[in-house]
Amino acid sequence: MNEQEAAAALGEIHSLRQGCGDERQLAALDDLATMLEQCAATPDSYLWFAGD
Repeated sequence: MNEQEAAAALGEIHSLRQGCGDERQLAALDDLATMLEQCAATPDSYLWFAGD
């Protein structure tokens, strides 16, 4: 995802946090939010996710 998509995804973090049931999920969302913030703040950047 590029920086515009990362910025849009940041808006979803709050609602996702409300649906988390344990600390591991919350920690993963915090890590994701950090990566999204860095990507959104860096022009011409991309955030790539490895497939599962």
